[in-house]
Amino acid sequence: MLAFSEHRRSSPSLNEIRPGMGASRSAVHSLEERSEEVGIKMTDLRRILFHGILEAGPRATAVEIWKTLSKMLEHGHAPSQGSIQRNLNLFVERGILRRDVTPDRQWLYSVAIERKAALAITFVEAGTGRKIACNAPEVVRVLRRVAAEHGLAVQGAAITVTSSASAP
Repeated sequence: MLAFSEHRRSSPSLNEIRPGMGASRSAVHSLEERSEEVGIKMTDLRRILFHGILEAGPRATAVEIWKTLSKMLEHGHAPSQGSIQRNLNLFVERGILRRDVTPDRQWLYSVAIERKAALAITFVEAGTGRKIACNAPEVVRVLRRVAAEHGLAVQGAAITVTSSASAP
């Protein structure tokens, strides 16, 4: 009979990646930023997973990503396949990865092309109906994050405001 530990295995850390085996730091950082924009909290497991996804290459299966991670990590303790699959599903859901399904029902993962569509945000003055364009990137980030938490994507937004002189 197999004995299983009652404790979860600790997540691997970036310093466990064997020298020369990790993905480009700038490519991983780009994926981290995209993830945070859509409301995904960055963890060590997700950072390690990004290295594995990039090293495995486009159109890799979850098992290929797991095998890549097993080779990359110093002690060979790759995250469980269940943890990998849960995170892959999250990345697909939030538009970080793309999943293609082959005719023989194999799921293949690739980094999704980043959509750089400009988001139109307009302030509408309550009393006059005057429209003012908002070009503040921090407002865009907040709206995208809030929408992503609810499984939505913002196409455009109109925010009703009052002038500061008439505010109570």
